[in-house]
Amino acid sequence: QPELQNWKQNFTANGNIAAWQEVVIGSELSGQRITKVNVNVGDSVQRGQVLAEINSESIRAELATAKANYAEAKAVLADANNQRIQQLKNTGAISQQETTKYLTSQSTAQARLDAAKAQIDSNQLRLTQTQVIAPDHGVISARTATVGSLAQTGQELFRLIRDNRLEWRAEVTSTDLYKLKQGMTAQITSPDPAQPTIKGIVRMIAPVI
Repeated sequence: QPELQNWKQNFTANGNIAAWQEVVIGSELSGQRITKVNVNVGDSVQRGQVLAEINSESIRAELATAKANYAEAKAVLADANNQRIQQLKNTGAISQQETTKYLTSQSTAQARLDAAKAQIDSNQLRLTQTQVIAPDHGVISARTATVGSLAQTGQELFRLIRDNRLEWRAEVTSTDLYKLKQGMTAQITSPDPAQPTIKGIVRMIAPVI
């Protein structure tokens, strides 16, 4: 008896294995030497792990200077004489000229205090940047960082395969291309005898098609 059946269609494709997402990890500092490299190609890392360290001695010295300037500016601003002048400025006990002089001095001290605080914040940020941190979980796929080399802003130090995730990027003929849909089953044949086949699904069709 004639009957209706759905027959599976199989076709083959070739392609390369590539990282799902590869993250470039670089330096945010410039002119400082790399003092320590903690990972190598193939190492698994966790988000927040320190991959490399950059010399921080000069930045710590600048931070200490900024803190000293901040303490000095704070002491000037809190001077008891300035407080007394502030209280007497509207009583007529001192001249308007002297009031203006002391208020100008106080404004200058406040500006110096703000500048010293900004310098502290800047140096604390630079200090955190002396540690090159992994932005996500994954595997180190490339490393150019070497101890003793000068770090430059934006310079690539490591590459990271996010989540240890690889994908097979298949290339098919134009006659088979229209048959592909997202969610279809795919079976990859591997030369590894321990794992000859790997099953997966079509995640997406390249939008340039």
